[in-house]
Amino acid sequence: MKFIKAFTSGATRALHSVKALLLIWLLTFSVLAVFSLPLKSFLNNALGNTASTSLLNDGFNISFFLDLGQSFSPMMSAITGGILIVLIIFFFLYTFLNGGLFDSLLKNKWAYKPSDFFRSSARYFLSYLAIMILVLLMILVAMFLIIGLPLIIQRAGSSGSEETTWKLLSILRIVALLILPIFLLVVDYSRVWLAANNHCKVFKALGYGFKGTFKSFFGSYFFMLIMVIVQGLYAVLVVKLISGYSPDSGGGLFLLFLLSQVLFFIKLYLRALRYGGVTAMYQL
Repeated sequence: MKFIKAFTSGATRALHSVKALLLIWLLTFSVLAVFSLPLKSFLNNALGNTASTSLLNDGFNISFFLDLGQSFSPMMSAITGGILIVLIIFFFLYTFLNGGLFDSLLKNKWAYKPSDFFRSSARYFLSYLAIMILVLLMILVAMFLIIGLPLIIQRAGSSGSEETTWKLLSILRIVALLILPIFLLVVDYSRVWLAANNHCKVFKALGYGFKGTFKSFFGSYFFMLIMVIVQGLYAVLVVKLISGYSPDSGGGLFLLFLLSQVLFFIKLYLRALRYGGVTAMYQL
């Protein structure tokens, strides 16, 4: 079956692209390090003269926030703004790096050069960015039509109970999650087509994205649905592992750091497996 070949070939291609994944990991770590140093300095200045840090020794304590006093509001505003900036930066960064990753997955060779990776990243950056923005707009419109509009109609047309509204919302969320893999396939097929044909034509690539998605719909859809489920379950597992680990020494912190980096690299590999599977289906 086609989606089984996509898994096997995607895993192989992701393994062959380990150099590209290491570059992505290194750049991600570097950017996070740049932002973590000012955050650490800010928190030290905000908390250094308070007794709040000692209140966290035994876990969460509401007194921690009360002890911050006037520092709480500016601290939360700065952290919220900083997180938003970091998310925007990583959106652009990964859009840039995906150009090199898709090129590496298409070449499917151990001897892929870092210079080729960055050359492809720069070449396809604007095209990939335009595709991402356009598909994100499509997703927002689809989510409004699937979730927002029915809820508006339901509330305007009847005086249903809150329980009925929550049941309807649960059903609509499931429908939305089942439709999401289609948009992910469109994005991935579009980016593969650009890299394979050495083009930067956004709308032509999007046209092929839809064509490639529905050309062999069931195989492509089940592959993407399984990958979405696997990546979602993996994210839940990572949160449980990290949140359940409480280091009590410098060595424990170092082990937590190593664990987090290994888990992040596995996440990158799963993403490359997804991209590699779509690339394999494109070339079949």
